[in-house]
Amino acid sequence: MINQPQPSIDLQAEVWGDLLVSILSVNNYSLEKAYAHLPGLQSEGLCSPDNLAKWTAEEIANRLKAAGVDRGSFMTGLYARRLAALGAAVRTIGLTNFTNSLLAKRAEISSLLMPIEGIGPRVLMNFFVLRHT
Repeated sequence: MINQPQPSIDLQAEVWGDLLVSILSVNNYSLEKAYAHLPGLQSEGLCSPDNLAKWTAEEIANRLKAAGVDRGSFMTGLYARRLAALGAAVRTIGLTNFTNSLLAKRAEISSLLMPIEGIGPRVLMNFFVLRHT
């Protein structure tokens, strides 16, 4: 992947917030319910890909609970492992390249996200709805 200029901080925050909400909006949890937790997710640092790249799944689970996203130990743990896998992908690909790919066309976004544990067609559909793509 070619190094690209970093998107603005506001755009980066928006796209990462949309991605987190999309990941949380599965298993009978609507986009609306997940989106209502966005301020808490932001205040806990969960919308920062740098944090996801360095925190353990346990740290992420604790922060999800603090953000008000506590769907029981199984689901919260599942979300945490998925977000940790996302963080690992960011470490591998690089933050700027990863974020720029999230701002690309659907095919590039799908190619980027589908290999990540816990991201499938439903998450992609949610993300495309939120991003209006």
